[in-house]
Amino acid sequence: MKLKNIVNYSLITMMTFGQSAFAGSAGVAATVQGKDISEAKVQTSIDYYMRSQGGEISDLRDPNRYKEIRVNVLDVLVGQQLLWGAAQKDNVIAQDDEVKTAFDEYQAQFSNSEQFTLKLTESGFNEESFQENLKQQISVKKWLEEKVISTITVTETEIHEFYQQNESRFKHPEQVRTRHILTKVSPEVTEVEMQRAMARMTAIKQELDSGADFETLAKQKSEDSSAIKGGDLGYFERGALVKSYEDVAFSLAPGETSDIFQSSFGLHIVKMIDKKPAVNQLEPDVKDRIAAYILKDKADLAVDEKIISLKQAATIEINM
Repeated sequence: MKLKNIVNYSLITMMTFGQSAFAGSAGVAATVQGKDISEAKVQTSIDYYMRSQGGEISDLRDPNRYKEIRVNVLDVLVGQQLLWGAAQKDNVIAQDDEVKTAFDEYQAQFSNSEQFTLKLTESGFNEESFQENLKQQISVKKWLEEKVISTITVTETEIHEFYQQNESRFKHPEQVRTRHILTKVSPEVTEVEMQRAMARMTAIKQELDSGADFETLAKQKSEDSSAIKGGDLGYFERGALVKSYEDVAFSLAPGETSDIFQSSFGLHIVKMIDKKPAVNQLEPDVKDRIAAYILKDKADLAVDEKIISLKQAATIEINM
């Protein structure tokens, strides 16, 4: 199985959006293969990182913490520069229509063009420079998919080993999801009270048999706390509820409504919403999920290793 677009690109496509308090800072933070990374770009990227974590760059009062983040951000920017250079060298460049599509998708997130333009300006971009930024990101993604990720595979052995090591995450017994309508009846109920409760539920059952909506009636007439949710108890497996309720619930087919029956809580009418069969083996959908997880893990590692190899072969000057 080969990987198709399953990779975490967060480290290599970090957008430098978000106004930086240091946007006007002068100087060169690093030079990579003769190409400068400006101090302004580093500060803007730090600001972006802090905003993504729910903070502001002004929160970095600890100089050691600031230095740590700056080193990490600069390392990412160096990696970006090297990947872009590799894509250019191999002539893996985004087409104009690809850039336009990405540009339009981002612009569509704003309610009007004025807000979009303001965001670009605050971030140190104009439309032309932003499109160039997108071009580089798309090109790098294509290059990684072509040169690195396309070679990654996951074997059946790897899938089965992962499943065996994590069986509890994928196995589950049969589960059902039901709605119910309850008329409460106490254990000490008198014969007269039981007759009244049964008469009430019989009238409700007749409404249901005549086509009334179960969810609506549950909201109106159920005496259980689930009434607010239309009697929906969500998915449950055997052993979660009282046996008398479960015996009826698990006997129904999806869409089927039960007759009136009694539990220790009172009188019920149950409607089956959905039923999930037990999963006790490596089902096809589980295999696909495991394969995707392993593929992504391998892809992340492969991208990291590629960046390391590019750094080792490059001329890099860092100005701290």
